[in-house]
Amino acid sequence: MMFAMVLARGAPAHAAPIVGGIATEVGQYPSVVAVRVGGALCTGTLITPTWVLTAGHCVDPEVIDIPTQAQLTASVRVHFNTVDLGESDGLVVKAVATIKDPLFDESRLGTNDIGLIQLERAITEVAPSPVNLEAALAPVGTIVTFVGYGTTGSGRQVAGVQFALNSRTSVSCSTLGIGADANLLCFSQADNKGTCTGDSGGPSFAVIGGKVAVVGVTSFGDESCAMFGAETRVDAEQAFLLAHVPELVGCTSDAECPGDRLCFASRCIAAPFSATGVGTVCSGPADCESAQCAEKSNDKRCSLTCSVGNGASCPDGFECLDAGNNVGACWPADSGGCCDAGGAGGPQAIGLALAVAGLALRRKRR
Repeated sequence: MMFAMVLARGAPAHAAPIVGGIATEVGQYPSVVAVRVGGALCTGTLITPTWVLTAGHCVDPEVIDIPTQAQLTASVRVHFNTVDLGESDGLVVKAVATIKDPLFDESRLGTNDIGLIQLERAITEVAPSPVNLEAALAPVGTIVTFVGYGTTGSGRQVAGVQFALNSRTSVSCSTLGIGADANLLCFSQADNKGTCTGDSGGPSFAVIGGKVAVVGVTSFGDESCAMFGAETRVDAEQAFLLAHVPELVGCTSDAECPGDRLCFASRCIAAPFSATGVGTVCSGPADCESAQCAEKSNDKRCSLTCSVGNGASCPDGFECLDAGNNVGACWPADSGGCCDAGGAGGPQAIGLALAVAGLALRRKRR
């Protein structure tokens, strides 16, 4: 985090859990992940099967001191299913893309500190956390829970242990002199409780409409972690988020999707057989919008995860083949005409032969 107007909690010089918080257990906050970027430690939240939300400064090459965005992306390791990196790396997933809000400026704290990490494979084992995009639902006075992998206090390095802190109430940013309520959720830490270094990019959760949703992303605070903390409001970053992850708002028809994108499973996806769409020939996950490149009989095509035996879990013209471990992959139906992937037999006969290139549609072995 940026303390003492230092870069939001997770800047590379520091890494370690929330001041005054309680250590969590595996499965308590499954969507919250540890993010290693070069030599830095940040926190993130799974918001779709292939996207992790974090702070902009956590994926900024200049802040992390890595020459290029591509090199930064190559250094990223996202850790699921662990609350203590010292004891277990958990499920480790690489990234195929990292994106910061282009308006983020390290020298101008208080706006646009938001970033995204696109995973090299879809995470089907964890339910993504919903993201609040309506400012009116997170006013000053919102009660949140912080979750992060940061230090437990200034000078104390408990690296990579997930902590949570409940019942923190946001206050007007003007009372702390640190920014605008339209862009930030601000919190007093005068009681020595709050976010700290390493928590950068972690979520502030609030109950909205009966569901736990992300309302903020840990951004910056004072160097001692004892005065204030600031969270980037996710509703204020709606334009950036929807430009890259349009499915966050869902859709009900193709007419609601931009360009030639189609509405499927409440999200806008690239049209099948388009440049990055399902069914298109691929050589690896980066060729596919879904970050899933499946292989059958030496034929590699972009795919989507699906429920084996449920035809409605794939777009029209595709069937769900068994990739193993109760995970399915959408593949062009044999009756697909020009787009037929070839091969004999029905789903049961060929599903067992389905492998996945790059991001196997199966639970990763540690």
